[in-house]
Parts: sequence; C-alpha cells; structure tokens
Amino acid sequence: MAPAPQPRPDALTVGKYMLKARESMRFSDDADSLQYIRFGYFGEIGGLLSAVKKAGRDSLKAADSQQAAEELGDALWYLTIAAHLLKITADALGAQCILVLRQDFGENVKAPAPPITFRQIDGLIESQRDEDTIPRPTQLGKLALSAGVLAEMSHASLDAMAAPSREAYFGKLLSELAKTCASFNLSLEDIAQGNLEKTASRWPSTKTRDFPLFDDGFPEHEQFEREFTIEFIERGEGQNRHVVQRLNGVYIGDRLTDNSNESDDYRFHDVFHLAYVAHLGWSPVLRSLLKRKRKSNPAKDENDDGARAAIIEEGIATWIFDHAKKYGYYEGTEPGRLDYGLLKQIEGMVKGYEVEQCKLWQWELAILDGFKMFRELRAHRGGSVMVNITEGSLTFQKPVNEAEAK
Repeated sequence: MAPAPQPRPDALTVGKYMLKARESMRFSDDADSLQYIRFGYFGEIGGLLSAVKKAGRDSLKAADSQQAAEELGDALWYLTIAAHLLKITADALGAQCILVLRQDFGENVKAPAPPITFRQIDGLIESQRDEDTIPRPTQLGKLALSAGVLAEMSHASLDAMAAPSREAYFGKLLSELAKTCASFNLSLEDIAQGNLEKTASRWPSTKTRDFPLFDDGFPEHEQFEREFTIEFIERGEGQNRHVVQRLNGVYIGDRLTDNSNESDDYRFHDVFHLAYVAHLGWSPVLRSLLKRKRKSNPAKDENDDGARAAIIEEGIATWIFDHAKKYGYYEGTEPGRLDYGLLKQIEGMVKGYEVEQCKLWQWELAILDGFKMFRELRAHRGGSVMVNITEGSLTFQKPVNEAEAK
C-alpha cells in the first residue's frame, strides 16, 4: 500500500523571507551599506559562474547543484536586502517579479494579489517552460549582466528613480534569479528556505543552546563532568619544552610538544578540545582521555566515541590552528565575523556524527573561546582552564606561581 501523501508546508512568502533575512543583516542602513550589498550580490553571481564553469549543460553533479543552490540563496539574500535598503516592500518586489515573468511569457499582466509567495513565482515559470525554454548558459549570461549593471549603478541614481520604476527594476532582477534557479531545476522557494536555515545557523536572532547534552541518560561514569578544571603545565627548555596536563591532581594524557620545526605553542592545543566540550558538549578525544566513552551503547562507543571521530576532531583542531596563525590567533575577531567558509567546511567534516546537530554559531563560539584561552596560556606559559558544560563557558586562571607572585 502506497504511503499517505504528506501535507505540503505553507508557501513561503517574500515578506516572511525579507523579514528573516533582515534579522541576519550585519550592515547599517546607509549609503555605504547599499554599496557593500550590491557588490555582495555581484560576488555571489560570480561565485555561481565559477562553480559551474567546468560543468556541461546537462552534466552537473549533485555536489555542483548543491553549491549552485547555496550561491543562489546567498544572491537572493543580497538582492532582498538591497531592495529593503531602497525601501522596496517585499510584496512590491514579488509582484513586480511576477509581472515581468508574465510579460516575458506573453501572459495577462494583471498584478497579483498580495501576499506574494515564492511558490507563485516558481509555479508561473514551471507552467510556461519546457526543457529548452531557459537554457542554462544563456540564462547565466543574463543573470551576470544584470548583476554587473546593478553593481555599477550609484546609490544616487537608484535613489533618483521614481518608486514604481525602482520596484520594476528590482522585480526584473528577481525574475532573472528565479529563471536561473529553474535552469538548474531548482525552485526559488527551496532556495529561499535553504538560505533561511543557513543564516539561522550562522547568524541567529537569538543564541540559545537548543541541543541536548549528548551523554544525558548514560551512566554517570560515562558522562562528562559538568564542571572540571584542567591545568596546563609547561616544562623543559628549548627543544625539550613540553606541556603536561593535570586534572584533580592527576596527570592525564601524554606530554605535548609543538610537533613542528617552527615553534608555535601548539603544545597547548588541547584547550581547543575543552572548548568543544564547553560549547558543543562534544569531544571524542577527551572522552577517550578522561575514560568517559559510552561503552554501555556499543554503537555510540564505536561511532561517536571511536577512533575515526577522534581523528576528525584532531583534524579540525589542527586545520583551524593553521588558519588562525594567519589571523593573529583570532585576537579581535568578533562573533559573527569568523570566516563562513571555514565553518561550512567543519559542518561537512562532522556530517553523520552527533555533533552535526550543533549550529555554525556554536562552532564559532567554541573556536573563538578556545583561542581566547590559547592566547592566555601562551602569554602566561600555562595556567588552568575551568570548563562549565551546563553554562557553555571557559574561564582562565593564571599559573599558581605567577598568581602568588602578583
């Protein structure tokens, strides 16, 4: 017996999308902001062209389509924000897009009734097109041209447009974006919804930890202690300099060196694992080190707490460290400003593991807080880091000898 059809979710309105997009906006409402937004739109279209330049008309792979969808979603965000900065309402933007499409397809150009939804735009395109109606190479050229013209225009010239002309112009831009989605066999509604999910993960309006602690419900000896302190003690001189760690007076793990011809204090890098525990509730490396593996659940022990998960975590820590060295170990980097591409790469690396439930902003806080502690450890040549998993926080204390000297 065939499964019962699932109810289709409510259509996403252009108004709701614009409202949500504005929540993730990191620009003020001024002339410079509009310039950055227009250049951002042009940049996303350029990224789309770059992503598909080696793919044939009908040979786009799933990964290429996914990347194209993300570029199109980002372009939609920039275009919508540009419209907002020019005081174009969401319904005016959507209605003008539909009017342009109706005119392109030789239909009645009667204005649609608000609220305008992306599903209306998709439906209009699908009702008119066949396989050859919107050839991808041609449509990409049209999209690139329209983006270039927008980037070249000045704020003054856009402001000088009469409101109806400005609305019609942006409706035309949105129609080119919608037709480009169709040329990839993607719907504008799905693109918009995916972009909202992305921005909510990266730049949410409120930041609350909305995932359960991954070891809740397991025996107490298989859970991370909700509060604990690790001492980082530096010993030796020159090439023999190394770090040992101590928990409750007991030394744990092996002594750590930089493992590099260039001294960069990587010997303190276990603090990053503490940051992952504090902000994500996750660290297979520390579970093994602290003997907190969830052996009562063989699948958890083998997969989420196993060697492969630990290797991935170490790989993430090393990779981010190499990136951070180029940027002063992220000193002065504010939340919301860390390289988005770096966070997306991490998201892909942890796919299939429990930590994939965590949002990009949580990874960002874990990284920035971890490097804050790392900089303290470097400056004081050791110290203690207090972990509070319940609150999601790390606190630094100077080494005992230094604190006494003060």
